[in-house]
Parts: sequence; structure tokens; C-alpha cells
Amino acid sequence: MVNAMAQSELKRQIGLFDAIMLISGDMIGIGIFVTTGAIAETLPTPGGVLLVWLLGGLLALTGALSCAELSASLPYAGGDYIYIREAYGKLMGFLSGWSSFLVTFSGAIAFLAVGFTGFMSFFFPLLGSQDAFFSTTVAGLYINFTVGNIFSMIVVLLISALHCLGVRQGTVTQNILTTLKIGALLGIILLGVLFGNGSTAHFSPLLDWQKLTKFSVFAAAFIPAIFAYSGWNAVIYIAGEIKEPEKNLPRALLWANLIVIALYLAVNVVYIYAVPVTEMKGALRVSEVATTALFGYQTSAWITAIITVSILGALNVVTMIGPRIYYAMARDGLFFQHLTRIHPTFGTPTSAIILQAIWACLLILTGTFGTLFTYVSVIITLFSALTVGSVIVLRWKRPELKRPYKLWGYPIVPILFIIAHLWIVWGSVVEKPRDSLIGVFIVGLGIPAYLIWQNRLKSK
Repeated sequence: MVNAMAQSELKRQIGLFDAIMLISGDMIGIGIFVTTGAIAETLPTPGGVLLVWLLGGLLALTGALSCAELSASLPYAGGDYIYIREAYGKLMGFLSGWSSFLVTFSGAIAFLAVGFTGFMSFFFPLLGSQDAFFSTTVAGLYINFTVGNIFSMIVVLLISALHCLGVRQGTVTQNILTTLKIGALLGIILLGVLFGNGSTAHFSPLLDWQKLTKFSVFAAAFIPAIFAYSGWNAVIYIAGEIKEPEKNLPRALLWANLIVIALYLAVNVVYIYAVPVTEMKGALRVSEVATTALFGYQTSAWITAIITVSILGALNVVTMIGPRIYYAMARDGLFFQHLTRIHPTFGTPTSAIILQAIWACLLILTGTFGTLFTYVSVIITLFSALTVGSVIVLRWKRPELKRPYKLWGYPIVPILFIIAHLWIVWGSVVEKPRDSLIGVFIVGLGIPAYLIWQNRLKSK
């Protein structure tokens, strides 16, 4: 079913180092700087905080290793759209891609752009102004043109334009941004340990078994860490542009996840060394609290600058990888046909990039991206489980498929990932049944859209 011809138009020009930087850059967003406070509020024990970060990383790694087998077997643009389509059929693949366009990627771009603007306003206060140049209501949606919204849209359009100009431009930019991010985290770790005014007494008592053994408490603490590790599979969407994909895709997924897990654990050790866990509880900017305690002066500007670069790096990756899904869908006849266009000079899916940028800008103007994320988060989690489940389904359904990399620990590794994500889905449905039903409805709107494109395909 895979259309190999569809992938021949995209040139394989991304190497192993580039792929590792793309995944790491997507994973290291804002989460590591803010989520430890939320974890500490639920599980205020040093060992508990570190255990949550470790298990969250291992869960991401199980997903990454599962996707390593899938991406090496099906090294084409589109990522989980391709795997879900091959495993469960075109409709499920389409709904996965539909939710990616409608919310997951376009919404993430809007969210990151607005977040970038918010942190930039620390240095340029005008960007934080809520005064509107112009506002109106269209189809019941309030559209608001503020300085911040306009700046956010300009950022989206500039980064999208960069990715229209070529894959190398985007990857070189990402290599620089990710190197800066990793360097900043290493700086916090080394300076904190060598020169910081911390105390090893903050690690005692290490564990509170009463809280650790309470299932609901541990589950609640786990969710912020999963958010911080999101992006663990970023490279699968551009698999059609990876050099020697059979070797480099599994290696990139493994090494990027191991690097980020090690960094996150080390940073959290430094946080605890700086501040007792009980003082971190609920702290929104725990990185700033920790570094201020370590070095004895306000580190707001320093931490804000690091977070700003970190967000920009994540925004750059998401802008790059999303259009490859819409491109793959269009090649299957399941999305706007002009999205199959590859620029003859730049070799990029320019139409798909432009469409994504326009939709992300509309989400920024209407401020609806946060609401959509809330409603569709359960469905996104479910699609993650289906993606990893594709390993098991395709082993049974397509035994003849060439598998240059076979998942170590099969079938335990993918089953653990699936169980964990179904558990999150179940908890979300129980806690927020209304939001979950609305999410099902939003994604379900893709069914008539799918039928329309299918009829068009048949008529041709």
C-alpha cells in the first residue's frame, strides 16, 4: 500500500547528527524548566520526583524503540499516519492525520509561538501589551489583533518561510538552537554542582513509600513528566529525508532519548540540591527558583533567555515535521491535492508548509488552540497508543515486511507503552468526560471529510 514513488521527490539529506538534534530539540521545550514544581506538589519527596522523571523517560524510550522498528521498515514521510494506515486502514490513518493538522501540530505551533512571544516580552515589554489594534467576531469566534498576536504570527510565518527554502536551512538552524539548549542545561548542571550554594541534606529522606505506593497520587505526578518528554518520536515524520534510514532512524531515536533522559535527571538532581522539594511545590518557574538559590542572585533574565531559545527550537522542529504528514495524506488522495507539490528548486513541500502556517495563525488570532488541545488531548494519547500498537499489528499482518531493525523486548516493550497510555486515557475520560466527548466529536468530523476525499479519489 505504501506509495514509494511519493517519497522519491523528497531528497534524503538529513544525517544522523541532524536527526538526533531534531528529536532532542523537540523534546527539550519548556517542560524541564517548569514541570518539576507540579510533580513536587503531587509527590513531595526527592526520590519520588527523580523516579517520576526516570519512568517518564523510560516510557518515552519504549515508544521511541517501537517507532524505530516502524520507521526503519517504512522509511517514508508521514510518520504515524503511515503506520496507522498500514496497520488499521485508511480511515484510521486519515483521522490521525486530520487531528495532526487540526490540532496537534498546528495547535502546537500556535502554542509555542504565543509562549515564545510571552517570554520575549520579558525583554521587550511592548510585546506583552493586551491593547487591540482591531477586533471582530466571525462565526462566533472573537478575533483579536494585539501586538503579541501579530508578533507571534510573524514568527510563525518567518520560520515557515525558512523551511520552504530548504531542508538544510531548517536542520542547520535546529542544530544551532539544540546545541545552545543542551549547552545551557549542561551549564546549569556543572555550575550548580561546582559553585552552587546547595545542600545534599535536601535529598533526605529520599523516599516516602506511603505516597509512592498510592497509585492515584503517583499517576497524577506522572502526567507532567510525559508532557516534558513529548517529541520523543519527532524524526519519524521526516523519515523520507533521512540518509540511510534503516540505520540512522533507530540510532537517532535511541540516542536522542537517552541524551534527554540523562539531562533531565541531572538537571532535577541540581534542582533538589538547590532547593528542598517541599519548597518547589507548585513553583511555576522552578528552574529560576533553583538557580537563584544556587547562585545567590536573581537569575530571571538568564533563565528566561534559555527558555526563549528552547521554545524557539521546539517551534522550529514542529514547523518542519508537520507538513510531511499532510503531504503523505495528499499523495494518498486523502487531502488537498496541491499539498503534494514539491518545490522544484528547494525540494520542500511548500504548499503543505504554507497551509499549516495559515491555520496556525488563525488559531493564534482566535485563541482557540488551548481549548482544542484540552478537548483533543485524550484522542492524541489514544493515537500514540495505536501508533506503537502498529508494531504488533504489522508483525502479524505483514510478516513479509523487511525489518532492518527489530524491536528489542518485543512484545513487552510496546505493550507497556500501550497500557500506560490507555491508563492515561481512562483517567482523563473519568475525570473530564465532557471534554473527552467533545474531543471525540472534533476528530469524528474527519469521517465525513474522509468520505468526501474518498469519493473524489474514486471519481478520478
